[in-house]
Amino acid sequence: MARISALARLDPAALASAGPDPLVLREVPFEARLSLRGDEALLAAALEAVGLGPAPGIGAVARAGERRALRLGPDRLVLLDRPGEEVVLEARLGPLVAERGGALVDLTEAMTTLSLDGPQAAVRATLAEGCPLDLHARAFPPGRSAASLYGKVPVWLEAVEARAGRLRVELQVDRSLALHLARHLALAGREFGFRLES
Repeated sequence: MARISALARLDPAALASAGPDPLVLREVPFEARLSLRGDEALLAAALEAVGLGPAPGIGAVARAGERRALRLGPDRLVLLDRPGEEVVLEARLGPLVAERGGALVDLTEAMTTLSLDGPQAAVRATLAEGCPLDLHARAFPPGRSAASLYGKVPVWLEAVEARAGRLRVELQVDRSLALHLARHLALAGREFGFRLES
């Protein structure tokens, strides 16, 4: 059975608004996504096992190529990688979790990634419309992550890249709430211009 992305049936014209340098929203479907909970020793061992050690501090991101780990709390990591890598990650981490305790959950099919890209001020203002975090560049630069809400939707945010006045932030969201989140972002970003790209 073919996999269908969360926003596949959404008409891009339904979210579009005009602007000289519009925000661009893209879905990055089917990323490998595992949630790991455990003590500091388990998190450190797990990151070493998948080539991402040492463990980053809370709110930081460890990265090697496309593989990365968001440190969302003292006992919580989310591991992300290209599609299909969930099998590799689970094979490496399963024995560690079984031996040391903790919990490993594959969220690959349960969630999706929405990537918001555009002028830095516009991206931060659009996210600030629905998110209670301090999203100023000093508090949330590239390489930072956090668990929060956008509107009433639980999200994991990651500031991925800043270049020449632009910013890309990725939001991990439950697939069933992705359409609602996309519409909320489009409304919040309407004043800057907004478009959905595949």
